[in-house]
Order: sequence, then C-alpha cells, then structure tokens
Amino acid sequence: MNSVMSFSKVVGHEQAIEVLRRAIHTGHLPQAYLFVGPPNVGKALVAKEFAKAVNCERLGEPASPEEVDACDECHNCVRIEEENHPDFQLLKPAVMMEVTEKPPPRSKQRPRKVEVFIELPDGLIYTGQISDLITHASAKRAAARWRVYIITSAERLKYPEAQNKLLKTLEEPPPATTFVLTTAHLSALLPTTVSRCQIIKFHPLAIGEMRRALGERFPDLQGEVLQAAAAMSGGRYGRALHVLERREALKMREELLDMAAETAGAPLVQSLRFGERLADLAKEWWEKVEEQIPEDEAAEGTKEHKEAELRAEGLQKLFKASPDRIQRIVLSELLDVLQSWYRDLTLVRVAPESELVINADRREQLLELAQQYSPAAISRASEVIEEARRELRGNANLRLACEVLTLKLIAARRRR
Repeated sequence: MNSVMSFSKVVGHEQAIEVLRRAIHTGHLPQAYLFVGPPNVGKALVAKEFAKAVNCERLGEPASPEEVDACDECHNCVRIEEENHPDFQLLKPAVMMEVTEKPPPRSKQRPRKVEVFIELPDGLIYTGQISDLITHASAKRAAARWRVYIITSAERLKYPEAQNKLLKTLEEPPPATTFVLTTAHLSALLPTTVSRCQIIKFHPLAIGEMRRALGERFPDLQGEVLQAAAAMSGGRYGRALHVLERREALKMREELLDMAAETAGAPLVQSLRFGERLADLAKEWWEKVEEQIPEDEAAEGTKEHKEAELRAEGLQKLFKASPDRIQRIVLSELLDVLQSWYRDLTLVRVAPESELVINADRREQLLELAQQYSPAAISRASEVIEEARRELRGNANLRLACEVLTLKLIAARRRR
C-alpha cells in the first residue's frame, strides 16, 4: 500500500487538521502541540503531514487555510515522508533488532547487519534519546522553513528526568521550531509539560464512517469483509487497512467471536479448551498478521518489499527472544475484540437496529444471544475481560489467565 498522503487524504480528524492548517496559514505556530487520543488513531500520521505541509516547497501563499497542504512531490515533502530530512525527527518507543540485509541477486556485495526498529506499546523513550534530539534542535536549520520534532507516546518517556530535560527546551525552543508530542494517557505526563503545549484532541471514527471510507478505498470488496475490518479497527483507519492487507486477521476474528458466542451455552469444563485456544491465537496472530508481508508490498525488488522483509525478520527475532511479552501485547488486541462483543450485546438489547453496533455483520446472532443474558451478566462479562487485561500486564501466568478468563465468561452468563 502506498503510504504517501496529505491532509486532504487523511480520513477523519477534520477539526484537528483545520487547527493545523489555520496555524500554518497565519504563520502563528506554537512552540509545542500535544496530540491526545486513543492509541493508533492517527496522531503521528497527522503530525507528519503537518511537518510536510509547513515545509512544502510548493505551498506559496495560500489564499485560505483550506488550501494549505503538502504536495508529496517536492524535496522537503519526500524526505520528511521518508523520515530522512535534516530538519525533521520522529522519535517513538521501539525495540531495536539487528537483522541481516541480503544483497541483490548476482551482486558481489556481502550480507550486512542493519537495525530495524519495531514499535511496541510497552517500549520506552530514554533520556539519552531526548538529549540527542535537543542537541539536534539547537543546531542551525539546514533546509526547512520550520523544524518539526515529533515524539510519539510521550508518556513512555522514561522517568520524570526525561520529561524534565525536554521541558527546558519546550520553555525556550529554538527559533522556527515546533515540537509535537502525542499521547493516549494525558495524566501520565507532567503538568508542566502539558502546560507548555497546545492540546489537540483526536477521536476514533464512527463505525459507519469507517465503513464508508473503506468502501471508497476498496470498492471491489464485499460489504461483510469491510464491516469486519471496520469492527476490528476500533475506529482507527490505519488499523483497518492493516487488517485488510492481512486477511488472516479476519479469519481469527471470526474464530474469536465464535468462541465468545459459544460461552453463552457452554459447560464450565469447556473453559480449559477455550482458554488454551485464546492463548494460541495470540501466537498465531503475531505470526500470520504482524509478521506477514502485505500483498501490496509483495513485488520483489521494490524498496517497500525490501523494508517489509527486514521488518518481518525483525519481528520473528523479537518473538523468539520475548515470546511471553509479545503474546501479552497481542492478547490486549484480542481482548478488545471480545470486549466489543459484550458491548454489542448490551446495545442490541435496547436498540436492535442501532448503527453503533460494532460487529454489525453478526447482528442476527447478537440479537438472538442477547435474550439469553441479563444486564448483570453482560456487565460481569465486561468486568472479567478488564480483570484479565490487568492481570496480563503483570506477571500472571499467560495460559492460566486465559483459562480463568474463559471460565468466568461462561459463568457470567448465569448471572441474574
């Protein structure tokens, strides 16, 4: 998939983009923005588009804020998109894995070791990385009109000293420089950091809006497939594209929802089988969804294919090195799918035709099963999923936690 885009091609986030366009148009850019919203909702994407738009060589003097956008073709736009512009940096919590880059066929070059950075929600941004960024920001601008430094998941700045070090620069930033911090957890940032930033809030897309956007992007796909991808996205357009490029994710969603439906009438002894399968699904998800090279990047010899191969190797090495850690991360995504099921059961009890139903492709099954649950039963099911999520963040045995979860889900249906 071609990831190059501009403000005009971003799906959703109209209010956030309007604020950024107006600032660029007037030339009144703040020293720091703080983008606040759920994980993977598009905050970093919009931040990069902001960096491109403010430095686009073809921008000129737009007549209105609506005309402010990146061309995606000039030197600055291309280099910022590729993240190798001297006046742009994107810092994110990630794990570095060393992989082997193979030379082209019939080449005399030898294989060489290269670094691949893999984003993980439990990664950290270290004080040393912030120090390097500040040193870079204090140097003279090279080619851009405006330097932009993006720090994603700023709550992952390790310990208060990393935020304090950054705070001094936010108070007195270099000329023509804007920092963009993103976070899903505003309370995890120091109040002094928050006070130095202009806050822009980001929200997930509604399911109906997501479905329509995917239909425009993929007019040849069946409605059920698009609805399933929209359901798995959690309102995150990029996540929906990720799923549609890796169809195994949709198959695993079907199995997971089948399991959730079966808990309505399963005997307690079934919890052992369900729990084992849930734990296995986390491993399979990583191997068949995260490690898989998307079909759109499958043309051998392209830059995208080469980067995808290196990342796939890095993901494989990461799983071998830390399988328990990776399965816990993936299980959080699977628990989101389960949680959406019980949310929908609550909704269809009171509004059977609601467009807010996430798993709308299963509406008939939801309507049938909703009659078998009391409100207390559905509420209890949602509670035990969140209990399992908290336990998996700690040191609980992964497989045992999955078995206990499915046992409680089966038991929950019996509540009156």
